Amino acid sequence: MNIPTVDCFAPDASDQLRKACIEVGFFYLKNHGISKTLIDAVYTEMHHFFQQPLTEKNKVLANENMRGYTPMNEETLDPAVQTQGDTKEGYYICREAQSDELHLPLHGTNVFPDPTKYPTFKATTTKYFDQMNSLGFHVAQLFAKAAGSPGTFDHPGMFDRPMAALRLLHYNDHVSDVDNGVFGAGAHSDYGLLTLLSTDDTPGLEIYHNESWIQVPPRSDCFIVNIGDLGGRQLFGDNTLNFVERWTNGLFKSTRHRVVNRVGRERYSIPFFYEPNFTCVVKCLPSCISPESPAKYPPITSGEHLLSKYRETHDSYKA
Repeated sequence: MNIPTVDCFAPDASDQLRKACIEVGFFYLKNHGISKTLIDAVYTEMHHFFQQPLTEKNKVLANENMRGYTPMNEETLDPAVQTQGDTKEGYYICREAQSDELHLPLHGTNVFPDPTKYPTFKATTTKYFDQMNSLGFHVAQLFAKAAGSPGTFDHPGMFDRPMAALRLLHYNDHVSDVDNGVFGAGAHSDYGLLTLLSTDDTPGLEIYHNESWIQVPPRSDCFIVNIGDLGGRQLFGDNTLNFVERWTNGLFKSTRHRVVNRVGRERYSIPFFYEPNFTCVVKCLPSCISPESPAKYPPITSGEHLLSKYRETHDSYKA
């Protein structure tokens, strides 16, 4: 199976996205405008940080707002199947909260490593975050148009203070053991609206499509983009549909995916999660409702949904 490609700023980009999200839920995003120089610089910062001793990395452990370092095996994305946590470690960088948001969960100030030891880490990752935040909103607008509701996400209270999160990920070289519940990242669908992923040239990402696990080859010229639970439907391994989504009423797919290390090499990747405001009420778009297909679920706030998912999967957040 070929993963479809969407040309980010093409006149028919929303049509390309609609087709990809209905059929697969994953696509390559080309001509996205983020320079290779900047992307390479982020990978350089990642390599430097993750190669440090654990005692050094633990100085910036993720706080209660999920900003900072998350240790190896801390996250378990498929607890019903996995016998240990994911064989990866990570680093969260999120949108800096404004003063009137500090009372909200998951809102606060970012945690950065010591600038005397990592002099360019903050500037490089912040620049990347800002550019990805703009790109995320552009793709979200394409999503709304593709779902038949152009301009919907422009309204105040939806994406003017997005739950945007950059995550630096390092997978160790441990070979996965699928039969015994050991994965680079357990099978899951993402929580929010969009994920835009950069990855190095080490394979590992797989998606569940037509009752089979399909590898998604890395492409250095593209981001790999997928729709999350707020935007599409979940297709689980038993081939039953669980309509977790609110916006498209099952039109777009929220495809389960996992990381399986089959080659015994380290892997680095950079997912950027783009979600609506924490207080945004997510409900089915009018264009996705009809007398034959009424809204399947009641509205929910983006924050409520995200908190429940973090509690399920992160050891450091369950407390």
